[in-house]
Amino acid sequence: MEINISPLLAKNILRINFLTRIKIMCRGYSEDKKNFTELVWPDDKDLDFYNKKDYPQFQLWFI
Repeated sequence: MEINISPLLAKNILRINFLTRIKIMCRGYSEDKKNFTELVWPDDKDLDFYNKKDYPQFQLWFI
């Protein structure tokens, strides 16, 4: 199940998320601009979540 979310909500959930069943996904993060990539806080805490050009969409995925 995928839910579109705002960059602010994506960043806040990513910061406090300790559950493995919930994933924050970002389109445009990898070189494949069409697919989503999972974000993890230690690696992605400095990501510019508000850069709509490079990171146009965030989703919350329930696994």
